Order: sequence, then C-alpha cells, then structure tokens
Amino acid sequence: MTIAEAVMREYPLQISTATLRRTLEDIAGQIAVYQGIVESFERRHGCRLEEFEARIDRGEVPEHPSWETAIEWGVASDELQRLQVIKHKQADKFKSGDYND
Repeated sequence: MTIAEAVMREYPLQISTATLRRTLEDIAGQIAVYQGIVESFERRHGCRLEEFEARIDRGEVPEHPSWETAIEWGVASDELQRLQVIKHKQADKFKSGDYND
C-alpha cells in the first residue's frame, strides 16, 4: 500500500454525488479519446503495440520513425490504462456510497 492509499483510507475524501458523477463522465470522455488513439495506431499498423515493438526488434520495420511511433502509442496505452483504473476506483466509491449528497 502506498502512502497516498494509506492516507485516503484513514481520511477519505467526502464528495457530492454530482461531483462524483461529473468526474466519472469526464474520465469516460478521456478514456474514449485515448481508446481512439490506441485503436488508430492498431488500424494503421495492423497489430497491437507489443507486436509492433517486436517487429522493430526483428528489423521488420525501420527503427526510425518506428520507435517514436511506439513511444507515442505506449504513452496513449499507459494513459488509457491509468484512466480505466481511476474510473473503476471512482465507480466503486460511488457504489459504496462513500460520498456526500
């Protein structure tokens, strides 16, 4: 458990239902954007990021600009995963009633 998690367990933030709902909607919008970016890379290159990186390693695609593409793709994938975790945690908070009305 991180320090931040420990603090949040000891001193949970109380937020209103409306604020939590808006937050979840905002996160859902951001997820849609990053999902679109990842899907665009997948369509353009016909594979997932891991396979694209393996193609670079095997010399099947030129290293430049492929590594730059892989970095951008990876950043979008990481952000998508991060947002999905946040959404899940916030949705759990909403379901548990850990907010103020």
